[in-house]
Amino acid sequence: MGNQALPEVYPFAVNFATGTYSNPNNGTYTYLNNVTTLGYALLDAPNPTITWEKSMQQNIGAEVTFKNNLSITFDYYDRQISDMLLVRPIPAYVGLNAPFVNAGTMQNQGWEFSLNYKKNFNKLKMDVTAMISDVKNKVKTLPGVPFLDGGSIRSAPGQALWSYFGYQSMGYFSDSNDIKASPVQFGIPWSANPTIGPKPGDVKYADISGVDGKPDGKVDAFDRTFVGNNFPRYEYSVNLNLSYGRFDLNIFGQGVGKRSNYYSGTGAVPFASADFAASLLAMHKDYWTPNNPDARFPRLLPSGLGGNNYVASSQWIRDASFFRIKNLNLAYRLPETFLKKAGIRSAKLYVSAQNVLTFTKAWDGFDPEINSQTAEFYPLMRTITAGVNLNF
Repeated sequence: MGNQALPEVYPFAVNFATGTYSNPNNGTYTYLNNVTTLGYALLDAPNPTITWEKSMQQNIGAEVTFKNNLSITFDYYDRQISDMLLVRPIPAYVGLNAPFVNAGTMQNQGWEFSLNYKKNFNKLKMDVTAMISDVKNKVKTLPGVPFLDGGSIRSAPGQALWSYFGYQSMGYFSDSNDIKASPVQFGIPWSANPTIGPKPGDVKYADISGVDGKPDGKVDAFDRTFVGNNFPRYEYSVNLNLSYGRFDLNIFGQGVGKRSNYYSGTGAVPFASADFAASLLAMHKDYWTPNNPDARFPRLLPSGLGGNNYVASSQWIRDASFFRIKNLNLAYRLPETFLKKAGIRSAKLYVSAQNVLTFTKAWDGFDPEINSQTAEFYPLMRTITAGVNLNF
């Protein structure tokens, strides 16, 4: 099978790149006679021996029906993926970007349970379908390297693919005594100088590395660890259809029982913005002060002066589980005797709503289904439509 996540269309081929006069700084230009001259250059190392990924899946399932109105389906599967298409680091002296290679194995193991129930209660007709599923993703092997590093994300055997990787947050420093008694943060000890070292209201990180499993009294890059991943667990949905007389009601809801999300950029950092005027979101007003020690955000600082408060850490990993009423439709079918006089075979009045309600612990206004969020996204729209369906 292929891999739709690959940025390269033909990673097996030799592709030469060229620049433009407006942006020649990609290694494809040179100076000839004191003139910038565009050219072509090989920037990415090709891999002519690359192959398709391979997948082997085993399933076992059962489908049971009771008295024609209750159906239950269960499926369990184990999917093994080998020859994964990954970028494995190469020495810098090669002078080219690392190629895609077939390396590593991964496992997706999960199950799915669904239920459908149909029943008529005199004038009330009910048809409900419910589903819940779960899947665990795990990298099994990465030949030649202990892990693949992506900064705030990392792939390593025993972990989900591209899991969040950073420091463990222990809340905020409460005062100078707390700072003195804590492990040295990033080589900067407590200082009475107001411009040096951590201050009350800054994020405090855990010291988890050392000799023989004992902390070494300092927080540095060796104290980073896996702090979550954005693979959804326990996805579920409910589709309810009710009919009573001439009224029809449909409600569809969906959700995720367990998921983590990483917030950064304008979503996490007050006054920070990459491509438009810096702004402060309403939620950023919940920042640390001595009278607000359990605030959502650390002490408020000007843009660019957040120090180590915004490094990748569990401080910015948030619960992204949710339940959303995705669709709601209510319709009324007009009496046929009334319609015949007007030459109409059937007519139905309806009102429909999408994205009706979302119940989540995600930050206000943020869509829990978007991965690794900043505040730079188009908000999820709630749409309400009313109309008439006529058949002549």
